[in-house]
Amino acid sequence: MSEQTLAPAQESQPVTKPEEHREETTLSEYLESLLVTVILALFGTTFIVQAFKIPSASMEGTLLIGDHLLVNKFIFGGTGGWYEKLLPYRPLQRGDIIVFKFPYQEHQHFVKRVIGLPGDRVKVVDQAV
Repeated sequence: MSEQTLAPAQESQPVTKPEEHREETTLSEYLESLLVTVILALFGTTFIVQAFKIPSASMEGTLLIGDHLLVNKFIFGGTGGWYEKLLPYRPLQRGDIIVFKFPYQEHQHFVKRVIGLPGDRVKVVDQAV
């Protein structure tokens, strides 16, 4: 064969693996991540869910002292606002466990069971409902 008819052979270069380059996480990335976490946690506890701890034995048939609850803030509420069609509100029912603020102290919450609805009459005889 003549050398003119052969295609020039390509020089084979050794295949090199790209170097694994690991960037170090900077302090600003950690702070950014922490800030996003704090903002999401504050948003969540303000509008979506809140944690409570049972402080007394008043609900002992259902909840014990020291039990922890996560309270869904979207389930009850709304008084005719436009947002009621978007949020999963439902009316209170007997037997629901609710958390509410004590009206005269700002930071005290009560965890109680609903035993009566508007229009019901509740009678207590010998400390029994």
